[in-house]
Parts: sequence; C-alpha cells; structure tokens
Amino acid sequence: MRVPSNPAQWLNRSPLTARLYEPLWRHRSLAILTGGSYDTQRELETMVAWLEPRPEQRWLDAACSSGLYARTLAAASSRDGASARVDAVDHSEAFVRDARRRADAAGVAVDVHRADVHDLPFADAAFDGVACGGSLNEFVDPAGALAEFGRVVREGGRLWLMYAARAEAWPGRLLQLAMRPGGLRFPSPEQVGGWAEAAGFRAVRAERRGPVVLALYERRASTAPALE
Repeated sequence: MRVPSNPAQWLNRSPLTARLYEPLWRHRSLAILTGGSYDTQRELETMVAWLEPRPEQRWLDAACSSGLYARTLAAASSRDGASARVDAVDHSEAFVRDARRRADAAGVAVDVHRADVHDLPFADAAFDGVACGGSLNEFVDPAGALAEFGRVVREGGRLWLMYAARAEAWPGRLLQLAMRPGGLRFPSPEQVGGWAEAAGFRAVRAERRGPVVLALYERRASTAPALE
C-alpha cells in the first residue's frame, strides 16, 4: 500500500481526527461550504436517489473516512431482511477502526478494509458501484484513483462523487490556493469529467451547490478490438 504523501492524509491517520471527524465536520461540512443552502442529509438523500442501491448488489465506499456513505448504502438497500454487500476502504487505520465501530453501532453490515484507492484489493468488475465523498480533494493522484474505480466497477455500474470544485470567483480561488500546501486540490468539474471519461465512465448528471459538486457517472461498456 502506498504511504500517504501529503499533510491532509497524514492528519487523517490520527485517532483523534478519526473520532472527531464525523460529528464535528462531516455532518456540518456541506451546510458550511454552501452557506446553509444545502446540508449533509440532503446530500445523502440525493446519493441514494441517484444510485438506487438494491439488496442483490455490491457497493464500495472509497476513501470512506468514518464510513458515512457505506452505512447509508447498506441501510438504504435493505429489503425484507437482506441488504447490499457493502465494502469500505481507507488508508488510515484510525478511520478504519472508527468506521467499523460506527457500522456496528448502527447495526449495519459493512466490510471495512485498510487499502489505498490508487491500488484497490478487489477483482475487476467486482462492484455495482462506487461512492466517494470529499476525499477526491485529498488524493495524491485523482486520475489514478478514478482509473481504479473504473477497473473495479462492472459495465453499467455507477460512480458517485462529491467534491469541492475550483472556486469560480477570485477570493475563493485565493483561499483554495492557500490550502494547497496542506495537500488539498480543487479540480474543475471539467477536469474531473476528463478523469472519469479516461477511466471508462460517462457523465449522467451533476449538480453544483456553491463550491460543492455532486456527480453521477455510469461505466461504459468495453469496446473489444476488431478481429482481423
């Protein structure tokens, strides 16, 4: 597994960060970033509506932090006592432990693994979809991570991304520039769309709420080489 190589990812290895992240930041982050016009509950409702998880499926929460997406997908897919198989990965052992603890407390089945999103420990086309929230801004190689998502998602499967995009006004861009030494990057939606397309996905829909982008992609069918 790759060693995290930016300050943001090193900070995430702290047990204190893992314990405080969800209650102090994750449940408030979208409301803060959008000036109160959009909150985390609406984000989760949108994710479920767009992904439509079902019991017979398998989902991956990539760079899961405390596993909020994983727990949401497991609960939302539950039908008649069955639910989707949900895996979650994070590079931080502290977050892996916290995600397991929170899944157990919520009474949902989630398999949490310590792994690098740039080198996922899963077979090709193993998943019906991947959800990744916020961590795209911290990835060392976001294009490489999306390529891995494309590898592990089956044809017709879905990819959900939530991330903070490049600010549209100069004051916001200057603030984002000041955050770069900490390891945070703020790509434009066009950049992310290019990475997704190169990974084998096509854009389905997207919404922008201030700096926050919610995006849904579908894995395209592979094109076999023509026989001579």
